[in-house]
Amino acid sequence: MKGTVPSSFTPTESYAPLILACYLIVMCMLAIALMWTMILPASFGHDAMHPELNPWFAKLRSKSSPCCDGSDALHLRDVEWTTQNKKESHYRVLVPKTANLYRAASNGQDMRKGDTEWVDVPDNAVVTEPNLDHSTLVWVWYSSGFQMTDEPHIRCFMPGAMT
Repeated sequence: MKGTVPSSFTPTESYAPLILACYLIVMCMLAIALMWTMILPASFGHDAMHPELNPWFAKLRSKSSPCCDGSDALHLRDVEWTTQNKKESHYRVLVPKTANLYRAASNGQDMRKGDTEWVDVPDNAVVTEPNLDHSTLVWVWYSSGFQMTDEPHIRCFMPGAMT
């Protein structure tokens, strides 16, 4: 046979399963990457798209304590806080009743009616410097000394734009 090249390779195997497996692996990796981009920003107390606010969050403090870096701050809607005229508390906030509910709210989960309670904000927990985030922020902890409790305490509170 003139013009043909003898070959010992005969394509008896199909590459379709291998190609399909590679395609599924790539699609799974893309799905995981997409889920991470949806989950991670929700865990930040402040807008991760504004890293220029990180130093500002890091130095926030009330008269009684530092507020931390903002990652554990809860953004409140206007209906979740109000002013009041008590001797040592001029604000009150609607916050999750327990630490587990607080973590869920910090991750974007909506609270049901029985999941929250109104808590007075001590005047020494109010942050008085200008609010560069423009939204109402509250830092809550659920312990008393060395004992973990389910009673919320306000560490810091920063009113928003008040519009």
